Amino acid sequence: MIKLTHLLTEIVTVSEFEKAMKQAKKETGAPLKVPSKTVSLCKDAGKLGINKYDYKGKKGKKRDTNGLMYQYYAYVQGWGHTKFKGPAGWFLDGIDFDDILKWMYEHGYHKMFDYSYMRWHVTSDLQAAQIVANLSPGDKDVEPAYYLAKDYYNSFGANRDRNVVFDYCVTKVEAWMRDNKIETL
Repeated sequence: MIKLTHLLTEIVTVSEFEKAMKQAKKETGAPLKVPSKTVSLCKDAGKLGINKYDYKGKKGKKRDTNGLMYQYYAYVQGWGHTKFKGPAGWFLDGIDFDDILKWMYEHGYHKMFDYSYMRWHVTSDLQAAQIVANLSPGDKDVEPAYYLAKDYYNSFGANRDRNVVFDYCVTKVEAWMRDNKIETL
């Protein structure tokens, strides 16, 4: 029997990401731009405090929703705009109109957007923020987090089976509701 002792993990630090983006900006002369609606969605997640929950619903080091890396991860995933068609859209479609993304792709920096930790947390943060946006601290008789997230996913026709992001989202909604003393049915 073979034992796996190490798992291959791609980690991208904020400083590495920002260094690559700064180089792209310098070489292209193009501004670093994230659609305003994307920035707004990121800031909403921060205002609600969703970004401070980890995948277990514990409070930890919060992800910087105002940071370049967080907002670019939201941007390339299509949050707040319809410029890209599907998960690979940022490099299939984006390189035609975004000089920064084109440079990142053509110079081998496309892996900067493959860091699953950041990708999964940005997505689940933004989903959870949208789910809890209409809830107020102390609300009573609210559906449990699982059903709120399930309804959210169903409204977009998204698959929840074996979906780690769905699980993160449920956990974050549940933790936010607990911390805001929201009583479920």
